[in-house]
Amino acid sequence: MFNRKGFTLVELMIVVAIIGILAAIAIPNFISMQYKAKRSEIPTNVKAIKAAQIQYESSNDQYVNCSAYPSTPTKTTQDWVKGDAGGFTTIGWEPDGAVRGSYGVTAGSTDFTVSGVSDVDGDTDYATFTATKSTNPTAPTTAADVY
Repeated sequence: MFNRKGFTLVELMIVVAIIGILAAIAIPNFISMQYKAKRSEIPTNVKAIKAAQIQYESSNDQYVNCSAYPSTPTKTTQDWVKGDAGGFTTIGWEPDGAVRGSYGVTAGSTDFTVSGVSDVDGDTDYATFTATKSTNPTAPTTAADVY
């Protein structure tokens, strides 16, 4: 008779439905992982700024205020202007290239607070990380799902 090879329409519809379900699960997780990877710059830089402040204080017996720079975090990277960007050059810290966050230091006579703020998903809901002389490690001050 007839030599029927191939798939029926029902079989193809089942495969398409399974692929759709897998994609519906995988795509949001993939996007979330991308945001987490982009946001991971912030705690790393906050720790480096903290170390630079401690080193500066050991040499100069004071902490330095560093104004927020860049002033507002954005979804895209921003160039870090070499030179004294808000006081960071004074303490001997500059990033290697463009940054995704905004960094600042509030200094007192005996302690300081470093803050890093990011908005890698562009929703103006900022993720914030802080560190002080006495805290270890760098602590997020917003929920884990805020990017």
